[in-house]
Amino acid sequence: MPERVLLVDDEVDFADLLAERLTARGLSVLVAHDGEEALRVLAGESGDAASGPGEVDVAVLDVNLPGKSGLDVLREIKAERPHVEAIMLTGATEVGTAVTGMKLGAVDYLLKPVDVEVLVAAIRQAGARRAEKMAGLRMIETVKLAAVGSLAEGVAHEINNPVNIMFHEAGWMEDLLHDADIPDAKLLGELHTSITRILSQGRRCRGITAKLLSLGGRIDPRPQKIRPDKLAGAAVKAVRGRAKTLSVRVTTDFSRDIPELFVPPAHLEQVFSHLVDNALDAMDGASEREKVLALKGWREGETVVFTVSDSGIGIAAANMARIFDPFFSTKEVGKGSGLGLSICRGILTALGGDIHVESQLGEGTTVTVTLPLTPLRPDAAFVSH
Repeated sequence: MPERVLLVDDEVDFADLLAERLTARGLSVLVAHDGEEALRVLAGESGDAASGPGEVDVAVLDVNLPGKSGLDVLREIKAERPHVEAIMLTGATEVGTAVTGMKLGAVDYLLKPVDVEVLVAAIRQAGARRAEKMAGLRMIETVKLAAVGSLAEGVAHEINNPVNIMFHEAGWMEDLLHDADIPDAKLLGELHTSITRILSQGRRCRGITAKLLSLGGRIDPRPQKIRPDKLAGAAVKAVRGRAKTLSVRVTTDFSRDIPELFVPPAHLEQVFSHLVDNALDAMDGASEREKVLALKGWREGETVVFTVSDSGIGIAAANMARIFDPFFSTKEVGKGSGLGLSICRGILTALGGDIHVESQLGEGTTVTVTLPLTPLRPDAAFVSH
């Protein structure tokens, strides 16, 4: 896949010509002519941002930009998207500024007029550096998730033991009440209500421990051939009642050429259910505009792609870096365990797939799920997520 480059230079003719020459050498190039436009492109608010917000590997920044300087743009890029590498372009009299850029996180600086082959080599090197860093981060995440999964499984079993006893004793109490002669109807009703609450909270605990066990990778591993769009459709069907209650309009659009995949259905059911539930949660209470839950699916080369979009409250930029962390939740206390997206990513990673989240506060969220036609591990439940 070619490096995705954001070229920022206020000399329009120079920038456009350089972009053409970089494109001719196999790079994917977006162009901005000032700092504000560059940040809009990165945020996906410009028509040039065809690849979506944040989908840039390397930013090539002129030091001397009108308005926001190249250093200002570099600071904001590193604050919001530290994974993006940066190369500074500078005149001979601005080398000191470029060196400051290196201290702020730029990987290189080049003197203008720049030799296009030298720039291409620098971009390739920066792209390789980024890929190496991302691979290291993924390795750290894999180890961390495996450790968390093992811990979660142990905690789940420790919780399940007393919960099972609680269910048993509550059932025994129900039997006693059924046989007891209690003339006070009010007292009898209160006792039945209390037992019902105990059982309800017990089921809630079981739901939480089921998620913990999923995080540890202990769900039905048996793969079979199945159409993933059928599982996505089933997840939508299961929440239509709740969607109606929340006044959410639900739409689905699945391409007819989506093939069967050899995967554990329980895994994908869980992924789609988590994503659909999260989307509805995001629209619970929002009333200023139309609420829409939209699922789409299509085949794209050797992959199948699904998107789950909502018009809910969105996710704050400050929280985006943590949304896949186990037990991190933006929901009110008691309304979310913070495990859903961690579980989804663990399942999809084990199958050789991917998950990507784009969100804008106050506008909504889109989650993109990518699955290979041939999963890496159909028995991925045995992999600690």
